[in-house]
Amino acid sequence: MNLSRKILAIIAFLLAFQLLAFYLASRAFFFYNFARLEEQYASRNIERATSLMENQKQNLAALAEDWAAWDDTYNFIQKPTEEYIKSNLVDETFEGLGVNLILFLNHSGELVFGKAYDLELHRETPLPNGWKKHFSAGSPLLFHPSPKEGKVGVITLSSDFMLVAVHPIVTSLEEGPIMGTFVIGYYLDQTWAERISQVVRFPVSIFAPSELQTPRELVEGKTFALRFPDSRTMEAFALLNDLYGQPALVLKVTMPRELYRQSQILFFLFSLLNLLIGLVFGGSILIFLRWHLLSRLTRLSEGLRAIALSGNISARVAVEGKDELTELENRINALLTSLEESLKALEESEKWHRMLINSITDGLLVIDRNLKLRQVNETGARFLGARVEELLGKNLEDCLKEPIFSDFYQTLIRTFERNTIQTISIPCQTPEGEKIFEMRLYPLPDGALCIARDVTELRRAERFYVKAQKMETAGRMALAIAHDFNNLLAPILAGTELLLTGAISLQNNRALLEEIRKACEKASNLVKQLLLFGRKEPLTSEVINLNAIIREMESLVVRILGQKVELILDLAPELYPIEINKSHAEQILINLVMNAKDAMPSGGQLIVKTENVQLEEEALTHPEAYPGKFVRLLVKDTGVGISPEVMEHIFEPFFTTKEPGAGTGLGLSVVYSIVKQNRGWIEVKSAPGEGAAFYIYFPALEAGEK
Repeated sequence: MNLSRKILAIIAFLLAFQLLAFYLASRAFFFYNFARLEEQYASRNIERATSLMENQKQNLAALAEDWAAWDDTYNFIQKPTEEYIKSNLVDETFEGLGVNLILFLNHSGELVFGKAYDLELHRETPLPNGWKKHFSAGSPLLFHPSPKEGKVGVITLSSDFMLVAVHPIVTSLEEGPIMGTFVIGYYLDQTWAERISQVVRFPVSIFAPSELQTPRELVEGKTFALRFPDSRTMEAFALLNDLYGQPALVLKVTMPRELYRQSQILFFLFSLLNLLIGLVFGGSILIFLRWHLLSRLTRLSEGLRAIALSGNISARVAVEGKDELTELENRINALLTSLEESLKALEESEKWHRMLINSITDGLLVIDRNLKLRQVNETGARFLGARVEELLGKNLEDCLKEPIFSDFYQTLIRTFERNTIQTISIPCQTPEGEKIFEMRLYPLPDGALCIARDVTELRRAERFYVKAQKMETAGRMALAIAHDFNNLLAPILAGTELLLTGAISLQNNRALLEEIRKACEKASNLVKQLLLFGRKEPLTSEVINLNAIIREMESLVVRILGQKVELILDLAPELYPIEINKSHAEQILINLVMNAKDAMPSGGQLIVKTENVQLEEEALTHPEAYPGKFVRLLVKDTGVGISPEVMEHIFEPFFTTKEPGAGTGLGLSVVYSIVKQNRGWIEVKSAPGEGAAFYIYFPALEAGEK
């Protein structure tokens, strides 16, 4: 998505968010206020209906007072006459007054006269059912605390509602004694509701509070409720009490929701206007941004793209105007200038770097974890038999033959897994003949650095030094055991002399010959060990148990040490196997034993100990150590010890602290060389007068390894 589309999307999102927020806020504001107006409107209409009913109550109460406070009525209740009835209680009276019921009751609550009239059918009807419940002896409606005080309100008959006015019958001067009660009323039915509707101008209906259509608010005790049966209609309800103060009927006014429809139309127009304003505002912003920002950014992008495609970083982008974009264009040009200078410096550095790498006599190869050659110098290319250009990006498996590749690959895997430096020696056929290359692999974050060094001459020199040192050791061993050999020859010479001279009897010849045979066997065994140490055999590695080598060499070591030095062996059971040339293992042991003997001229103890060890990364202290499983050989003496000054040079060839002619100084250097060739290392702990301890670590063979 380009920048203009992103800006358009952002503007659209912000505009939509603003419109939505404004819509919700304005909707809540509009409809809340219009709902309040609707409620006020409905309340006024229901109040109009109830006010009209109150007026009717007052009129009915005044009518009842006119009839009850009249001397003729006062006399009639005492002495009923037909003349009063015919003059005042005819049908025309009911039609004129618009009432449905007139009752005359004496002070005992007995009915003196009563008549009911149907205004729609224009005829007299029986008294309504349930009237006696309200107008009988003991009824509170017949109790009058004052001659001037009457009652007016709603009563509930069996199936109808009636508005009645009750007044005590007194004289025209409203004086007593009260002779009875006058009751007048009319039905609150649909006809009455239609008359109310004509005044209110909305449909009015009445029903009992017990009906299902009664709103919950009225049931809970409120006197007013508002309900919206649909989006076009609203209903206002008022709860009216009877003469006893109990809920008697519900008055309902049904009205159209004119205000609601007007609010919807007004809100729609307002929202549409807001949308148009938002679109105009958003479009204006987009046009402004496109004209003043996006077009310049597009030209800037095209200029940078042209520079990138051409590769000419000496080119510059055009600078326009005087604003923040101008500053950006100037900084881009400054960046291009800096980049151009850095590229020139990088090219110069790369040139010198390449010259430096190619001048190194060792081969340098950088290999990633997929065995791809990422970098190689000319010496490394010659080692792989190709040119540098041909090798870059090539898989190393295609450059090395078997079994060289498998050995190299296993070493590389150990480098990755252990994250330590690994070394391997590889024989290779070159135009100059067979050569030996030492490959030293250094772990990198995404691969490994391999340094290949031609060690052919070094190996030849080492073999020469090993051979020379071995001969020196053999000579020293011969001198060390010459006394023992002389002791073995003495009984042989003495016995043969006795046999030749006949100095002993024939019966003792057998015992003397047995002694001569034993001395010869001991001498033979001693010679065999010397021959075994001095044998010549191919220097090939094999899997051995170091304990077995030590056991085989034990008797020879004892004779080398002599009687003054005690040999103590502490060999671990189930020792890990190691891979080393057997002759080399023997030479390591003999060299260390000879050095230990020289360090103990007055005698002492020599401890030879083997054990299995597991080294973790955090426990490594020696610079050549790496984590894994190892077999550790300890050769410790109780001799004169080694000073710190001598300790720095003990593994250097031809370095010795002995008298001239007493040694070549190759013993420990040969030990160091053999151990290094077998991927191990040596740690030495010593101090003057405290003896010396040589710890030699050999990598243990894991399951599946040769």
